[in-house]
Amino acid sequence: MVPTILIIDDDQALLRLMEKELGEYADFFSVVTAGDGQAALNVLSDSDISIVLSDLRMPGIDGFEMLSFILKLYPDIPVMAMTAYDRPKTRDVVMKSGAAEYLTKPVDGILLFRHIMKLLKKKEEGGSLNRVSLDTYLQLVEMEEQTCTLRIRSKKGIRSGVLFFRKGQLMDARIGNRKGLEAAYEILSWSGVSLSIENSCPISEKLIEGELQAILLDAMRSKDENGDVDSAAGIQNGKEPPGKVEAVSRPGAGSPSAAVENKPAVNAKAMPSGAQSPKIKAPEEKLSPVKAAEKKLVAAMGGENGILDVYSDPESAALIARVESLGQLFESGVLNVIYINKVDRQVLVVPDEENVVVMLEKGLPREGLIAALS
Repeated sequence: MVPTILIIDDDQALLRLMEKELGEYADFFSVVTAGDGQAALNVLSDSDISIVLSDLRMPGIDGFEMLSFILKLYPDIPVMAMTAYDRPKTRDVVMKSGAAEYLTKPVDGILLFRHIMKLLKKKEEGGSLNRVSLDTYLQLVEMEEQTCTLRIRSKKGIRSGVLFFRKGQLMDARIGNRKGLEAAYEILSWSGVSLSIENSCPISEKLIEGELQAILLDAMRSKDENGDVDSAAGIQNGKEPPGKVEAVSRPGAGSPSAAVENKPAVNAKAMPSGAQSPKIKAPEEKLSPVKAAEKKLVAAMGGENGILDVYSDPESAALIARVESLGQLFESGVLNVIYINKVDRQVLVVPDEENVVVMLEKGLPREGLIAALS
């Protein structure tokens, strides 16, 4: 999965231009944009962002506030500041505040690409590992007293988190905008992860109490009790990252229901002597909504390739309720499937007793997927 760059600027024309210029480097990274500070905060909360490029002068939350906010909540995400009002004093203040780069507008596309690649290379200066045992690797980090920032992606690439180490001590952890011990426990519950290593740590104050070995033992004990939670990945805090959302419905269709056929019971005493009891066919095992959805997708796609995850998510009820309200407003009929086109994957939400969420790779034909689940 390629890294994602977030560009923040209230100048929509400039945003489109920069998005177009950087689109030529789609093999190296993807680009998302935000027209103001609040929209940027929403993207940061819901998406896996590698680098932020922010204008300094913006209405509402300006670039200086944005820099301060990111350094506090997302200290592992480097920020490149850009401005059309270049002043030596401004440059000094921005760089001393913690920005990774200072650029003047208009920014040359090739120069910007070079700056982005330099920062991305730094993020993996210590190398990367795939399908590793995280607890074993962390014990090596502790033994060798390493100072590093570990960016960890779960087995199916759906979730990502960050662990911060200084001299072998776990200083802090982050998943989205959640930090501390809670985030550390969740990351440590993932199995067969991929990770990239940066040989530095932006955290100087230890924000997680306790020794690493004790934390690892607690996390492994929780994993044994609850199973591998990687398959439960999905909408964090009930939120979906910004993307194109479509609701699919059949006008006039009714809610699905199970038909029950009542048959008279067999009276053994009333049967003729020597007659054999009728063979009663055992009812087929009823599949859970999750298994049923997965079976339909596999049949429609001819295999499991492209299916990232299928799981139940009760927290998606709020999203379903909002879309159903819109459907009633436009008299669209009964809601069958919600389609969400995200930056790095496709998401289908099927309203039912368990509210099934399906994560799929980009590029799969959406019409067939929607038809299979409708």
